[in-house]
Amino acid sequence: MNGRKSPGIDETIAQFLKSFHKPARLLVAVSGGGDSIGLLLALDDALKAGRFGGFSLLACTIDHALRANSADEARWVAALCARRGISQVSRRWDGPKPAAGIQAAARDARHALLSEVARDNNADAILTAHSRDDQLETIAMRKARRSEGAGLAGIASATLVFGSTWVLRPLLDVPRADIRAYLQAIGQDWIEDPSNLNRTFERVRVRLDGMDGGAGAAMSTDAAEAGDPARASELRMQTSHQGAAFLSGQVRVFDAAFARLPASAVPALLGGKPEWRALLALVAVLGGREHQLETDASERLRVFLESARLSRMTAGRVVFDRRREGLFLYREHRDIAPVTVAPHDRSIWDSRWRVHNRSSGELIVRAAADAHEHSIAADDVPSGVVRRVARSRPLVLAGDERAGPDRFSLEPVLSPYDRYLPVFDLPLAQAIAALFAVPPYPAPPIRLGCDDSRCGENRPGGA
Repeated sequence: MNGRKSPGIDETIAQFLKSFHKPARLLVAVSGGGDSIGLLLALDDALKAGRFGGFSLLACTIDHALRANSADEARWVAALCARRGISQVSRRWDGPKPAAGIQAAARDARHALLSEVARDNNADAILTAHSRDDQLETIAMRKARRSEGAGLAGIASATLVFGSTWVLRPLLDVPRADIRAYLQAIGQDWIEDPSNLNRTFERVRVRLDGMDGGAGAAMSTDAAEAGDPARASELRMQTSHQGAAFLSGQVRVFDAAFARLPASAVPALLGGKPEWRALLALVAVLGGREHQLETDASERLRVFLESARLSRMTAGRVVFDRRREGLFLYREHRDIAPVTVAPHDRSIWDSRWRVHNRSSGELIVRAAADAHEHSIAADDVPSGVVRRVARSRPLVLAGDERAGPDRFSLEPVLSPYDRYLPVFDLPLAQAIAALFAVPPYPAPPIRLGCDDSRCGENRPGGA
C-alpha cells in the first residue's frame, strides 16, 4: 500500500501479542476459510513457541446454517483444533433467515453468538481474520457510494460490540496471498466458501471484477492512494478527538432528554468538520437512530443554522429549536410507539431508553401525553422547551397508574454506538456518554499505536 511492504504473518502476530496491556484469553472466530485458519494457527504457533506466557486461545465456529454442508465445515474445524490441542466450541444460527440483507443479518447474528461465547468463557477479546484485501474491498465499496467521508477509513482495527467485548483484527495489514502462502508452507489446507463466488454480493463483485481489471483494479490503486486506511483512520481519530472536545466544552444535556448549545457555538458548527460531525452524532443519539442524518437532511440543517432565524426545524426525528438562549435539540413528539415490558425483563423504548422491569407485574412504557405527566429539572431553559421535551420522555405505567421508581430503572441508549463502536469513534462516544451520564465504554485491551491518553480513555471516569 503506497509502496509500503506488508509485514509477514509471523511478525504481525508477534507485534499484536506484544501490544496487549496484559496477557489475555483470546476467542478466535474460525470459519474454516484460509484467512481464519491462518490467523488461528499463527497465533497457536506463536504461543507454543513460549514467548508469550499467560495467553490462551479458544476457537469458535459459527454455523450460519445457510448452506447444506455448513455443519460438516464446523466439524472439520473442530477436528483440526483437536489435533492441534486448541480448545474449540461451535454455535449455530438457528431460526428463520431474512430474504433480504442476509449478509448484514448473518454478521449481526455472528457477533451476537461470538459475544455470548466470549462472556461465557471470560475471553478478553474476539479476534477475526480480516485481511488487507478485505480492507481495500471495503474502501472501494464505500468510495463507490461517496468520494469522501468517515467511511473511507475502512475497517477499524478494533470494534466494541454490544458495549462489552472488543473485536480485534490483527491481520488488516497482511495480504490474503501472504496468509495462504503461510498455510501452504506448513502444509495446512482450508475450506473454500462457495459464496465467495456469488456475484449477488457486492463484495464478491468488487473482488472478481478486480481480477478482470475492472472496478477492483481501481480499488487497488485509487483506494490505496486516495483512501490509505492507516492515514484515514488517523484522521478520523483526530476528528473524533476534536469533536469530543467541542461537545464537552459547549454542550449541556439535561435529563438525558435534550441538549443545549449556546448561540456562540453555532459558528464553530458551521465552520468546522469535526464540530459538525460531533453534532450529527449527538443528533443521532437524541433521535434514537443508529445512523447520522442523510446528506439532504444535513444540508437542510446547515441552511437553517446559517439563516440565524429564531425558529424550529425537524430532521432525523430531532427538533432544532433556535432561541435567544441558544440552540435546543430534542426528540420530536411523533411516531413514538409504546412497549410492554414483562416482569423482571428488559426492553428498549424508542431506541433511546433501556427499561428494566424490576417488578413482578407487567409494565407499559409510552411517551408522556402532556407536560404535566413529566417534570424536568432544567434551570435557565425556556418553559416552552421544557414542555415540548416532556412530551417525548418515557412514562412508565403499571396498569393505569404511574409505576413507582422502585419498580423499574431507565438508562439512556446511545443508538449509534450500542451495537458497533469502531475504535476511531471511541473519543467522541466517550464524550457523549459523559454528557448523558452513562458509564464509559471499556477501553481496548491493546495499545493502538497512539498515546493511550488520546485513544478514547481520557474522559473523567474512563476505564
